[in-house]
Amino acid sequence: MYWLYLIIFVTMVFVPDIVKGSLFGVGQETAEELLIFLLGGAGFIFYLIKEGQLNADRQEKTKAQRDANRMSKDLTSSYSYIGEINRKLEIFKNISLGLPTWSKMTLAKEKEVFEYIMAAIKILTKADEYSIRFVKIPSCETLLEIKSKRSVKFDLPVVDCLDKSRKYFETDEYIVTISPEDIHGLISILTIKKKNSSHSFDDPDILKAIASQALFLYVFTERRHRKR
Repeated sequence: MYWLYLIIFVTMVFVPDIVKGSLFGVGQETAEELLIFLLGGAGFIFYLIKEGQLNADRQEKTKAQRDANRMSKDLTSSYSYIGEINRKLEIFKNISLGLPTWSKMTLAKEKEVFEYIMAAIKILTKADEYSIRFVKIPSCETLLEIKSKRSVKFDLPVVDCLDKSRKYFETDEYIVTISPEDIHGLISILTIKKKNSSHSFDDPDILKAIASQALFLYVFTERRHRKR
């Protein structure tokens, strides 16, 4: 395209030498002006064509950059999601691998497993204040409560949890999960205090599974202690 501009420019410079006498019935001066005008118009048309191509290229580049940024964000989200799933699987794998050895579990090991379950809750929910309560039904008697911190206090009575027909629900302050099934009249209640009003959890089933695992461990260890 730039060669065309050069050719047109050179031709316009030498128009007086190119046009000799009248041309197509018009005088030499008029013919020179007309030829210069036509060459200038051609140059302007080529300029518009080139400008349109450049604009199209810029738009295509901008679109490609937007698509690349969107794909990068999608890829980052996918990696984060895969990492989250792998972390959840690792948590359950580590808890499940301990099941066969529970019959040989010592008091120190019991404490370690419960601590691991509490750590798993923290990792999954990103909460700082939470607890697991083991409750006898229908009396609502709390047999044991394990807290993330000793100072943690919840203004949510056990009765309020059991009044709910669902095994998972949220209030303005709390996320509550109840073990799906009881074992010998015992249930576990996982209570998580929200950091703020937007704090939520998108996978209730994994919290139900953790509540069930904790309840099974508690019932198993309690029965084993009574047999001693």
